[in-house]
Amino acid sequence: MTTEAQAFAQIQKLTPEGAVAYLQARKKISPTFGWQDLWQEEHTQQFTISRLTSADLLASLQDMITKSVQGDLSRRDFGRDAKQLLADAGWWGTSEVVDPATGEILKTTFDAKRLKLIFDTNTRQAHAAGQWERFQASKRTHPYLRYITKRDERVRAAHRAWDNVTLPVDDAFWNSHSPPNGWHCRCRVVAVNQVDFEKGTTPNSEPMVKQPPEVMLKDWLNRRTGEVVRVPVGIDPGFGFNAGKARELALQRVVRDKLVNLSAPLGAALWDTVKAELQSTQLTECQAMVRTVATNKRASGQMLLVHVIDDATQAALSTQGVQLSSAAVLMRDTEVMHALRDSKAARGAALPESVFADLPTLLPGAPVYLDTTNDTLLYVVSLPGQVGKVVVRVNYAEKGQFDGSRAKLTANHVVTGGLIEASNLGATHYVRLK
Repeated sequence: MTTEAQAFAQIQKLTPEGAVAYLQARKKISPTFGWQDLWQEEHTQQFTISRLTSADLLASLQDMITKSVQGDLSRRDFGRDAKQLLADAGWWGTSEVVDPATGEILKTTFDAKRLKLIFDTNTRQAHAAGQWERFQASKRTHPYLRYITKRDERVRAAHRAWDNVTLPVDDAFWNSHSPPNGWHCRCRVVAVNQVDFEKGTTPNSEPMVKQPPEVMLKDWLNRRTGEVVRVPVGIDPGFGFNAGKARELALQRVVRDKLVNLSAPLGAALWDTVKAELQSTQLTECQAMVRTVATNKRASGQMLLVHVIDDATQAALSTQGVQLSSAAVLMRDTEVMHALRDSKAARGAALPESVFADLPTLLPGAPVYLDTTNDTLLYVVSLPGQVGKVVVRVNYAEKGQFDGSRAKLTANHVVTGGLIEASNLGATHYVRLK
């Protein structure tokens, strides 16, 4: 017999694995004293219920919500079991807690209404994250998404204006407007194939809206931190993000961190398993960074992973007495700015901006040389009538902003680039590795 929770999953048309993975990835249990304490994407890695200070209770409630999404526990079951759990621990009804940041005594209430809100908010975010994973997997056949509201008197006016908006899966609109877009939001999105998009009407014969709505922003004061942030108009503060994309980016950050810190052989092995999923993001981020540097003529110290040195190159380096500590090749925007600087370009020695922008796709197939005078790598790129070089210093420590944190990372770093005479590559201090 199908349980209520299993029926819920079927109605949502989503096998729950993706949603369950979203919930299970939130491994950090974080007691908080206001819903603002965890902001948007932070919820993809941490689980909290405002002013519930018991880590054990938080872990138990998270486990119950995960079981609900798996189909093992209905919302009614969750409400019953959560009430009993909280009552046994003395948390049912109104309790007082002390905010350690301010010393203020705060009240918190657990009742049936709040349990429903906790359940709905967490399961809808989990569903959205799992569904986004499916959208990405099917975008070759269904490259568009359509926004759908419940179309009743409870729908917010702003959300009603987005009904039938139909845009490419990767349109920036979905970065901030992927449902749920607020407390109790019941909106959803569905995938649309090319034929139906070109037809231009929904199954109800309503016209699709194919132009992205203007995204208006407003200032919002986070009273917990005192910080003023810009939030999209029509979306409740804290909901203006894409749960699926946030989880995807969080996983990518974890993988990139491992690629930098693992031994070189293990890093290369890991890259073989994940490069198909990460290369597109890697290229997009690199192109955006180079474009920003070229436009603004300044750098911030941002570092990106642009390449992973393969096993064959590592083995060739080993025969030359060079052992890599990491397989990762990082590029900092500071070096890009210097390589593109006007004086170098004026001498005709600068590489085209496009070379740095496309390094994630150029380096894997490029010939590689070791400069034995200083143990740097030269990646050789073919240009119209010219030969370019990208210089990488191996086993080098460099400070920069990497995946949201500033650190000094020992890896292999792009230090410069320029033009080279092809005949010079025959010099004795250059050893061909690949």
